[in-house]
Amino acid sequence: MVGQLILAPGGRGRTERSELYGLPVFRARADPEGFWGPGRVRKAGRGLRRRGVLRLLAPRQFGDWDALRALGLRPVEPDGFLRGQSLPLTLEALARRGLAPDRATVALRGLRADREMARTAASLCPLVRRLVVDAPRGGGELAGWLRREFGVPILPPGERGQMALRFCPECGGEEEPFLELFGPAPQLQGLTLTAPVLAEGDREDLPLLSALWEGGRLAAEDIKIT
Repeated sequence: MVGQLILAPGGRGRTERSELYGLPVFRARADPEGFWGPGRVRKAGRGLRRRGVLRLLAPRQFGDWDALRALGLRPVEPDGFLRGQSLPLTLEALARRGLAPDRATVALRGLRADREMARTAASLCPLVRRLVVDAPRGGGELAGWLRREFGVPILPPGERGQMALRFCPECGGEEEPFLELFGPAPQLQGLTLTAPVLAEGDREDLPLLSALWEGGRLAAEDIKIT
């Protein structure tokens, strides 16, 4: 279950069941100001945790995550959502550099070749000229499967691409343009994921977009790249 923390004057941390663009959530309002502010935020966190909340949406300016993590709450991470948009992001990034996909080499860089990397690679294989698979754990197996399945040239990790997709902060390749498929503020080569169907202030909120996408409340056609 996803929770939502709202910082609002007069909020005392009370928890209630609600909906957010059709997504069921538990919502708590807390006033963070004044001497009792941190206590009200912790009260809100305890109430949400008692309702079974593990992942939390909070305002962008909220900074006291340490107190909430101590209660077992963590922010909604957009990694899965970003990786779900890896194909349109890659195609748009290449287009803005004047590169046709069928003449481009795209590098996939991560610590391990997991299901998300494999899904991204499979979606790119019919469209790009070559792939680089750079993943110390499982990269060789993934490269072999892609060659057999798609017949696309798969280059070794040391090769460069016209665009790289990074699946973790530790994976390198500083010399090539890259898209980060992780974190609350990813480097996307100036691209922005937006959902015009949402209220104006929510359209580019990555954790919110991620929660709605995971919950089936945002379809592919609802997501635009600007």
